[in-house]
Amino acid sequence: MGAAVYAAVGVSVSVYIRNPLNSANCAEGVVSDNCWVGEIPVTVSGDGESAQQTTAYCMNFDRTVYAGSTYPAELASVMDTAEWRAVSYILTWYNPSVDNGAAAANQVAIWRILNGTRGYDYVAPECLSSSLDAAGNALADEVKGEDVVRQDDIFQWIEPVTANQSALIGNPGETIVFKAKLTDAFGTPRAGVRIMFTAVLRPDNVELDAAHLSPMVTHTDSNGIAEVTVTMPDDIQNGESIEVKASTRSVWPQLYMDLNDEKRQDLIGIGTTFELTVSTNVCVLAKILVIPEVPLGTLTAGLACTFGFVFWKKGGHMKKQKNK
Repeated sequence: MGAAVYAAVGVSVSVYIRNPLNSANCAEGVVSDNCWVGEIPVTVSGDGESAQQTTAYCMNFDRTVYAGSTYPAELASVMDTAEWRAVSYILTWYNPSVDNGAAAANQVAIWRILNGTRGYDYVAPECLSSSLDAAGNALADEVKGEDVVRQDDIFQWIEPVTANQSALIGNPGETIVFKAKLTDAFGTPRAGVRIMFTAVLRPDNVELDAAHLSPMVTHTDSNGIAEVTVTMPDDIQNGESIEVKASTRSVWPQLYMDLNDEKRQDLIGIGTTFELTVSTNVCVLAKILVIPEVPLGTLTAGLACTFGFVFWKKGGHMKKQKNK
């Protein structure tokens, strides 16, 4: 997608619609009654800036754009509303699409979700097949109320450890419940964010299965908390450890392309081109140690190394806050 081109709200750009049927443009989607439904390959250019290629989804079910055409547009800001959170959830967890049908479902879901912000009752376009409309409707219902992490959010363990890279002692067969909490920069819980858990047995790097880790995927509750249960293998040996990881990510749409024509689709572009989207990755780690007996007794958890809370931003910088 090229290097990021920085822009601001109100900046004028030109949007060239590349042919989605050309395989070289790598767009997923389907043709339904001579209409394209799915990802749209576009080239965006601005005054004094080189052209940048990306893909986009349409925002308006009742408007059109045509392959091979260039349209003037302005960059408009995205509001942090329930509708845009749901769209961001789709961009994060369902894009890139697994196949053409999934890309078409993404497009229909986005039409349905954003339609309410325009004050219209959604009516499926005549060219849209009933099966595609049903798939998009199901996806729209699924992501309703969901959210994604933001760049300045705070993600941290709260039980039974309270810092990234913290460690505690576990025994074979023991069950330990870990809780992580996600808030915005002001401490407000962020609910409905998808959290993925993994647990890896070290030093052999064996990933534990669902019999020892449950759930592997969940969502933060109304308090911003997600929890996972780790069951230590019965045959785990002294000196081995389990690394427990909680992670999430997001693709947040910052700006969209507002085409300067009431008959034309507005477009959600994917990628860093013109700061259309920003990507964030967040991860916290904890360790369960199996400590061997020593002449003076078992080592205590207090001797395990602990570090400050750390999280990573994809394409950005690592931030570190010392544990107090």
